[in-house]
Order: sequence, then structure tokens, then C-alpha cells
Amino acid sequence: MENGGYNFIYTELVKNEDDILGIIAYSLYKRQKIEFIKAFKAKHGRDPTDADLSHFHEVSNSSFQLHAYRDQADKLAQDFLTISLETRAEALEQYYEIKTTDAIRGYKPSFWLGVSQGVVASIIFVLLLGVLVIFTWSLNQGPRQVIEQIFDVKILNNPSAPRDSAGESNAPARSDDA
Repeated sequence: MENGGYNFIYTELVKNEDDILGIIAYSLYKRQKIEFIKAFKAKHGRDPTDADLSHFHEVSNSSFQLHAYRDQADKLAQDFLTISLETRAEALEQYYEIKTTDAIRGYKPSFWLGVSQGVVASIIFVLLLGVLVIFTWSLNQGPRQVIEQIFDVKILNNPSAPRDSAGESNAPARSDDA
């Protein structure tokens, strides 16, 4: 160990308080140190001394290993962000799919509303067709015959009254009171 038995690897890995990658890299160093101590205990049946840890510290404090800790931390952070963003994207996709489906259902008429619209449209069509038939029939028959047939009346001509050139009667109106 350097400087009186203390290892200053934390200051090598963590540049400032906001250095998340450095903090993750330091935790990777600590995990590797714990694994080394467990393996040493399993092999020798005792805790390692400072002298036993000195080789581990030499290797872990090398510039290559410090870069390796930072690279592993960077990969872990990227993997974490990728998984987090994928999870969030899936949740948003499901949310908007449900929201879109509900919105479409809101604009789509119900079955019975569609049926009633069809019935009303059919009735209107039949009425318009009837008006069209009556109109074309009246063009062939003339207004006098149409009125007589529809209302079951007979329109009488007044043959005694002289007619002008337009076909209207010039006779004075008679009163039935006399």
C-alpha cells in the first residue's frame, strides 16, 4: 500500500462529486477487491495481510486497470440507460396505443346509432323517390289531371264564359244569392 498503508485509488477514479462514472468505476474496484479477498481466504484459510494485498493494489492501481474500470463503468451506465429508455419507450408506446384506441372508439358510432342512421336515410330516400315519381307523373298528365286524381275531385270547365287569348274567363263572377 502507498502512503502509510492507504490506497488512494478513489481520488484516481473519481474526479469530483458529480463524476458518476468514477463512482461506478470505484465500486467495480471494490467488487474486484472483495472477490480477491474471498479467493485468498478460500485458498489460505485466513484473511490477507497488507503485504498480501500489496500485489493486488499494484495491479489495480496501474493506468491500464484504471482505464479498464472507467470503461466497464461507462459500459454499465450505457447498458443501464439503454434498458431504462427501452422500458420507458415500451411504456409510452402502450400508453399511447391505449389512448389512441380509446380516442378512435369515441369517434366511431355505436352499432345501433349506425342502424338508426341507415333506417332514417332509407326513409328519406323513399320519400325523395316518391316526390320524383309524382313530379315526373305530373309532367306527363298535366296539373289538372294530377289534382283530380290525387284529391278525387272533378274540375269543371265553365263553357258559357268567353275566354280571352290566355284562356281565362272574362265573365263577371256570379253570385248564387239571386
